[in-house]
Amino acid sequence: MYFSLLPTALLFAGTLSNQVLAAAEDKPKPVDPCTVGSNTGSFYDLRSLSIMPPAEDKKPGKNDKTDSWKAKGWDYKSNFTLNICAPVIEKLQDVVGIDKEHRSNVSAYYEHNSETYSLG
Repeated sequence: MYFSLLPTALLFAGTLSNQVLAAAEDKPKPVDPCTVGSNTGSFYDLRSLSIMPPAEDKKPGKNDKTDSWKAKGWDYKSNFTLNICAPVIEKLQDVVGIDKEHRSNVSAYYEHNSETYSLG
């Protein structure tokens, strides 16, 4: 499934706005994990977008999403794979610049010229 990069851009912009909002207030509000804030003070919980792998002894439901989100890189020569607030579902074999023990923490990546690059 491919979707626009707009949600990804909003995620990063929202995270940045959380930091700006917190810095601008006299008493910084605690920022819950996996939320983004708007400039009006509203907060949005992104946890419902997280994809969790099914338990090993359980078959996924008919409508359960079982792979990471895919984003078409319209302006790039690569497509992006990401999960929101969780590591990607795919098992990564080799990631440029990431130690083997940390590959399971990658939340977004892209592939280019047969190489896999982590975005975070």
